[in-house]
Amino acid sequence: MKTNATLVVIGAGIVGCSTTYHLAKQGWKDIVVVEQGPLFATGGSTSHAPGLVFQTNSSKTMTKLAQYTIELYSQLRTDEGPAFYPVGGVEVAYTAERMAELKRKLGWAKSWGVEGATLLTPEEVKGKVPLIDATKILGGYYVPGDGIAKALRAAEALANYAIEAGAAEFYGHTTVLDIEVVEGQVQAVVTDQGRIETSKVLVCAGIWGPRIGRMVGEVIPLTPSSTST
Repeated sequence: MKTNATLVVIGAGIVGCSTTYHLAKQGWKDIVVVEQGPLFATGGSTSHAPGLVFQTNSSKTMTKLAQYTIELYSQLRTDEGPAFYPVGGVEVAYTAERMAELKRKLGWAKSWGVEGATLLTPEEVKGKVPLIDATKILGGYYVPGDGIAKALRAAEALANYAIEAGAAEFYGHTTVLDIEVVEGQVQAVVTDQGRIETSKVLVCAGIWGPRIGRMVGEVIPLTPSSTST
C-alpha cells in the first residue's frame, strides 16, 4: 500500500468510484481509494441498489444529473456487460390526482429537454407492460430513454478509468481505523493495512460515514434504516 497520497477516498461504492473518475478527468493524480469490503461488490448501498434511472424531476438540476448519468453509463461496460440498459420507464396513475401529476411531469420533461416523453392511455401502458390490468389505471407516463443501471459494473468501469489513467490506486479489504488530525488539519489516514499520509480525505462511506466523521470530531447526519412488510 502507498504511504502517502494527495487525497484519500474512503469507500469504493458508486460515490467513491464516480468521484475518483471525475477527479481523474480533471487531472488529479495520486489518489488512494480504500474500501473495507471487496472491490467492487462492497456490500453497501451500491451492491443492493435496484438501479432504476428515471430522468424526469421537478428539479431541473436533478433531471440534468439523471440525463448525464445515462449519457455516461451508456459508455461504460465491464467483462460482465454494459453498465446501462435503456429499456424505457413507465409510471402509472391509479387516481385522478396521480394522473394530474403525470401531466405535470410531461411539462417538466418538455421544459428540461427529456426526449420522447409522452402520456399513455391505459391500453398503451398494457402494450408496454403486459402484466398491467388496463381497467385499473387511468393512464401512464413513458420516457423511452429511462432504464436500468448496473451499479457494480458502473463503479468498476469508473474505477478502471482512474486506474488506467494513472490517477488512482484502489485497495479492497482495507478498514479505516483512525484519521490523524493536528490543529484542525488532517495528517494521515490509519488503516489496518498501513498508514497513508495525506492532507485531504473524502468520505464516501455510505452508512458507515458517521463512524468516519466521529474520527475527526464531526457529525455526519446519516442514519441507516430498514423497512419490512
